[in-house]
Amino acid sequence: MKSLQSTDADEKTIRKIAQIVSNRPLSEAIYRSVNTGLRSRSAHIAGEKTVWDVFKHSLEEAIRDIKAHPRGKLFRRLIEYGVPYPDDPEVLISDERERLSDPECGSCVEFIYSHMISRFKGELAELLALEPCLRLLEKLKRNGQVSTATQLYWGDLIKEPCEVSSGPAANPTWGRFRKGADGLLVEKKDGVIKIEGVVEVKSMARSRKKLLTQIDRHIARLHGGIELERRRFPADNVEFSREIRIAVIPSSWKLTREWRKVKNKRGWSMKFPKASEPLTPTHTEELDVNFWKITLAWSQEALHQAAYQMTFWYMAQVGKHIFKKKQNLPSSWTYMTSAEAGQNASKETLFYIPMRYISWRQRRKAVTLYNVYGYGYPIGVDAPEILTRRKGSKWRNEILWPEDVLGEE
Repeated sequence: MKSLQSTDADEKTIRKIAQIVSNRPLSEAIYRSVNTGLRSRSAHIAGEKTVWDVFKHSLEEAIRDIKAHPRGKLFRRLIEYGVPYPDDPEVLISDERERLSDPECGSCVEFIYSHMISRFKGELAELLALEPCLRLLEKLKRNGQVSTATQLYWGDLIKEPCEVSSGPAANPTWGRFRKGADGLLVEKKDGVIKIEGVVEVKSMARSRKKLLTQIDRHIARLHGGIELERRRFPADNVEFSREIRIAVIPSSWKLTREWRKVKNKRGWSMKFPKASEPLTPTHTEELDVNFWKITLAWSQEALHQAAYQMTFWYMAQVGKHIFKKKQNLPSSWTYMTSAEAGQNASKETLFYIPMRYISWRQRRKAVTLYNVYGYGYPIGVDAPEILTRRKGSKWRNEILWPEDVLGEE
């Protein structure tokens, strides 16, 4: 085992992670999981010097993917230039130095809602899955189900080839390598890679059939070769043994909806209870021969909330760059820091976008984003029910106003 860091270093890292995910118990769970991987002689993790190194690497991979995405530039423009005002005529075309066009507004909402949040949520699930996967590996070794030399390779250390030909199944043509399975159980011997198991991590509930299909696709691609830790092994050097399938999914418990109204200098604010530990631990079970399911202690909704917070944190980071100079701030925002300006710009644009010429589906997503960033995840996702109770069902997909939540003064 590798040595543990000092208690002060542990606490510092946990606090740094908590500042990004806005959940102290979740931050502690991520720390424990990654630290287990770093201490294990059976784990291979990218950037494996400290827990913070691993978390930062995971975070930067998600951000790099966001920046490289074709719609990543739209997101930056959303914060820097904004969107047309509600009463402006429909805008179909714009350039990179103007406010987003209406089609771009809809596309950017889809990007935040479907790609950015999902990307961060997936990274969190993978970090939390590391510890239980290692514990399962040790169990499999003790039971003689895998070799004692089997190692767990994790994350972007694994790359698989793409199949570029739909020719005979027995003789496919393979192309470039790309990110592979979330984890692999591998035994290396004399230049031969023996695949003993495949790990698939999901940040949301998935049926058994879909999980197995995803894992089987990874196994099929591995017949074309593999890249581990930047070293490529041709198909002739890849063997398969047992083909253990491990699926990791989150729990299904819901976050508390409790909060209270607190008086402050500006009027009233909402006070939410501190985040708490999950009520049930991570659970591992064998569903069939060589098919294991790991249910994380953390739920899909808890990961979703943290992913929203991570996107809001990222909006602040973009704001730090765009509004680095005070003269770039609107005159009414001069009291804000550059990070606060980035977040405020995001909320302002999400307030205006539902009034623009976008699809009903995009409008609903923009409303949800605004409600969550403006009032917190529990209230934001329950906004349709809150509005239905207060105003009637025809208002269920509208933006929340303070009086909808706090009541009339």
